[in-house]
Amino acid sequence: MLTSTYNAVHILALFTLLFTSATSFNVWPAPTEMTDTTGAPTRPLSQTFTIKSIGLSSPVLNVAIARYLALLQPNLRLKSSTTAIPSLTTLTVNITTSTAHFTFNQDESYTLQWEAASATALLTTSQTVGALRGLESFAQLVEPDPVYKQLPLEIPAVDFVITDSPRFPYRGLMMDLSRHFYSIQFIQHTIDTMVSNKLNVLHLHLTDDQSFPVESSLYPELANKGAFSRKTMGGTGIVLYTYSKQDLLALGTYALNRGVLLVPEFDMPAHSSSWGASHPEIMVNGGRTNVSMGNGQCSKRLFQHGDTLNPIKNETYALVDALLSEMSSYFPLTSFLHLGGDEVPTACWAGDKDINTWMANNNIKKGDYNALESYFVSKVHNGKGVKNTHKILMYWEEIFNNNVKLDKSSIVQAWKSTAMSGIIHAGYRTTNSYKWYLNHGCNNYGDGNWDDFYINDPFKWSNTNSSAPPLTPLQKKLVLGGETTMWSECVDQYSFDSIVWPRTSAAAEQLWSSEKLTKTVSNATYRRMSEFRCRMVGRGVAAAPINDAVGSISPRDVNLGCM
Repeated sequence: MLTSTYNAVHILALFTLLFTSATSFNVWPAPTEMTDTTGAPTRPLSQTFTIKSIGLSSPVLNVAIARYLALLQPNLRLKSSTTAIPSLTTLTVNITTSTAHFTFNQDESYTLQWEAASATALLTTSQTVGALRGLESFAQLVEPDPVYKQLPLEIPAVDFVITDSPRFPYRGLMMDLSRHFYSIQFIQHTIDTMVSNKLNVLHLHLTDDQSFPVESSLYPELANKGAFSRKTMGGTGIVLYTYSKQDLLALGTYALNRGVLLVPEFDMPAHSSSWGASHPEIMVNGGRTNVSMGNGQCSKRLFQHGDTLNPIKNETYALVDALLSEMSSYFPLTSFLHLGGDEVPTACWAGDKDINTWMANNNIKKGDYNALESYFVSKVHNGKGVKNTHKILMYWEEIFNNNVKLDKSSIVQAWKSTAMSGIIHAGYRTTNSYKWYLNHGCNNYGDGNWDDFYINDPFKWSNTNSSAPPLTPLQKKLVLGGETTMWSECVDQYSFDSIVWPRTSAAAEQLWSSEKLTKTVSNATYRRMSEFRCRMVGRGVAAAPINDAVGSISPRDVNLGCM
């Protein structure tokens, strides 16, 4: 009896969800402009439906077309109801201007349209990446049952137009690959999920105190001694958890072909204890346990926060410059290189006699460790190898907060305070991660529920001085966008999805869609988020259900989950 009752409830819930989805046509993130389809009649896609390129030839587009046809194929096998209105047989894609590979700030706009009874829909865009964004929107529009795939594909039978482009050019997610190891396959899975959210930057926090997982041909010992490892069966060998140059080159291509740029980060001078496992000579303490040798203010244990790269040794800069030059060649398809700069434990420097003597001999005021940090950042920036990479350097906000002198081409990532206002007024470009932390240490609640993430407009933090004049148009352009951050102290690839999604989906709509739409969370937003979360589940993403809000949401189907 319990089983039959459950089945009846399950079937009723499924019917309710499918019926609701079948008559709604939504896209996440919401397009800039879209024809209102409320109450619109529908018509099916033909069982022979296909997607064709009619504009400039693009291998990336051809592969993307095959990918989206494979996604929609199960529904094409379903028989649609008979209707007098002709079915849609073809989506044509017209790239009009360039098929050059995706670069930062490239035009991602597109137009998707069809007439009420036309057999053909048209996707028009100037760039390949716009075609990728438009294909994703089309796939979301036409698939009413992404989880069970029991309903045929359909479109609204009206004259229909989407005109769409992103609000911000930088829309990102950060993955911490240093505190737990993530397989390349899982990172690719994350890129695919980003594509469905129209995110375009994957920030890879590659190194930290806990591990150095990137293989280097110049300094193989960094990963050999700094990466996570385990003994093989029988204990006769060692398995290292590392990323090779080939891994990262292939990952960059995989991402770029989907309209996503990688931002590799090598955090320094702090968060670098793992470097000391192979190169104690470039560290302040280097894991030394002998008190007469080591600095009591630095961590004496390797792989623990508290030690830093030694800012007064030429050997430090020689290794860093050569390494960053080599690492840049692993990421030739991106214009960014993130050098961290956060949470420098200056007590480690204060307790080192050699550092303080050096400061006195080099006209740095006693105790002015911000000036020493500025020296480190400038020395790394001006290294021949780093200069020759021609990368745009990114840093965490502490670099700015500590009055470190930066090149004006730098980008400062705000994360811990309302620093954006000062960054902008100083003339630097910035991205926001403040109030977009998915966790704080092992607190995986982070900065709140998805609806908290949804209303976190970067411009909210861009001019926090109430007496300051409004930002000028040029200052507004310095706000590039933002990214959610997923640190891995207590997260790995088996728990990642449910912590990241759909909260990062909420940030994605804030970064893509119009400011007017994302000021508040409406009942319609809840319904759309519930539907999109199920869409991600149907694509193999273990996204968490949205927080229960029965009291304020009607109908209750937003709480059915994806049954």
